[in-house]
Amino acid sequence: MEWFDLPLFPLHTVLFPRQTLALHVFERRYRTMIEWCLMQRVPFGVTLIQSGDEVGDEAVPHRVGTTAWIQEVTQFADGRMSVKVTGRQRFRVLYSAYDGPCLTARVQPLYDVEEPFREIEALVARVRAQFHHYNAARRPQNQTSWHIPRDPARLTWLVAGTLELDIMERQRLLASGRASERLLILSSWLEQALHQTSRSEPGGGRCG
Repeated sequence: MEWFDLPLFPLHTVLFPRQTLALHVFERRYRTMIEWCLMQRVPFGVTLIQSGDEVGDEAVPHRVGTTAWIQEVTQFADGRMSVKVTGRQRFRVLYSAYDGPCLTARVQPLYDVEEPFREIEALVARVRAQFHHYNAARRPQNQTSWHIPRDPARLTWLVAGTLELDIMERQRLLASGRASERLLILSSWLEQALHQTSRSEPGGGRCG
């Protein structure tokens, strides 16, 4: 079984693969963790908190998270850090413990079940079209600058990272092992978002 050890940063947020996340780090234990990751050139894991708090508590994380690779660090005179990370690999926590000030875990990479592209090609095309219309409605001046991938997994993470979703729905998507399942969920949400957008436009609603 493939596994590796990872320091965890439990947060009240979900990080998707390929998504960028800005963190403001002020607790000493997490500043030390960031410094260690930089020195060792390794990622840490971002996990959604299941119970507990981000600050000064031994938070209990959800079992599925994402490795966070540090892209940029700004350190302030008082020790605080501004950190930009990018999500890369999903993982499942096998077990975790507070051996020191930070939570560490043994994790297993989480991969999608392989699905023949021809079986989900129509679904990919539908979500790509819906996402194009969604972006055109929200950012008409930038609609030509969007590159919408055809790869099913990359498409799901781009769409999921853009939509304003409930935190538990984001965790549900992260934990899904099938791109087709995520595409179906995202297609439904995009359909609802497009319907709401059309109703909010002048002349888009019904009167009577």
